[in-house]
This record gives sequence, C-alpha cells and structure tokens, in this order.
Amino acid sequence: MKQNISLGKYLLFCALGFGLGGFLWGWVLYSELPDLEYPFHYLAIVIMGLFGGVSLKLFSKSIKEISKAVLAGFLGFGVGFLVGGVSVYPLSFIGTFLLSIILPSSTNVNFLELEPNIGITVYWLAFLLIGAIIGLFYALFLKLKIWSLIWRAGLGFALGSLISPIIGNLIGSLFNSLLVSYLITFSLIGVILGLFLAWGNRDNA
Repeated sequence: MKQNISLGKYLLFCALGFGLGGFLWGWVLYSELPDLEYPFHYLAIVIMGLFGGVSLKLFSKSIKEISKAVLAGFLGFGVGFLVGGVSVYPLSFIGTFLLSIILPSSTNVNFLELEPNIGITVYWLAFLLIGAIIGLFYALFLKLKIWSLIWRAGLGFALGSLISPIIGNLIGSLFNSLLVSYLITFSLIGVILGLFLAWGNRDNA
C-alpha cells in the first residue's frame, strides 16, 4: 500500500531513522575500543533493525506493518552480519585487491579506516553482501519486489562503507576526535542505506 506522504519527506524520514541507528552503532563500537576488531557488532542488529524498521513503516500508521518491518530488520541485520562475519576474510581480501586497482598508489590507506585499524572501506564487499541480505528480508516481510530491494540495499550499504569513513575521518580530524569520526562514519552509513531502502520501498510497494 502506498504511503500518503511525499517521496522527499519519506526519504528524509528514513534517512534520519537509519542515520540515528548508525549514530548509536558508532557509539557502541567506540565504547568497545581498543578491543574492537570488526564493525559488525551484535548490538547494531537491534539498533538498526529497530530504528530502521520503524522509519520505513511509521507513516503507514499500522502496528502490524511497523512490527513486520522491525522484525525484518532484526533478521536481516542478524543473518547479514552472521554471513558477513563468516566470509569477511575472503571478501576483504578481494575487496582490498579491487580497491588497489581503482585507487592511486599514493592514497593513504589508513585514512580509509577508523583507528585503531578498523577496516570499513576494505569490507565494502562484505557490506554489499550484508545489504543484499537485509534487502531480501525487507522485501519478503513487506511483500516488495525482491530483486529491486536486494540490489538497492546492497549498493547502498556498499557505497556507505566506501564514502562514509573518508568523510568521518575528515570531520573527526577537524575536531581532533576519534569519537566524532565513528559517529559521523556510521551515521552516514545508516543514512545512505536508509535512502536506498526508502527508494526501493516507495518504488515498488
């Protein structure tokens, strides 16, 4: 069922919902330093699933639809993080190799990561896979066109992982704050994913 709200307002709302989830995700990861190894934290499953799911279906004014979206988010992020975590080594190796072909040799690789050496950009293929799984669950639970949401969510999550650390590090360096870097990076990852999911939801609901 189409939601009675303009596309621009819906995109903004979903960007804010997933962005807030990403903000809290970044806060959780920062609190785990220096023992943090991977960005795929179990608390992000709950955080992103809750705020993302609510933002996707809040304007439907249906508790059932909101509940389905939240459940889809829990399962999508949960299964996605599980699969992504298992396959992170081969995917990061392939992803790093592909980036080395695209990026100039003079590029500061550390600038694409978050201290202390938390790879975000090098995991872009893992984010692509996780995003596709997230899109699959949202499509199944919300009865949307499967492939349409899979590629949008996968592309959005991958783009977020490639772009956000650069911006996060830039802004964090301006404030001389690692916390700011984490918050900006994961907020932007959430925002970009939210925009792509909202686009897919409105395009084929």
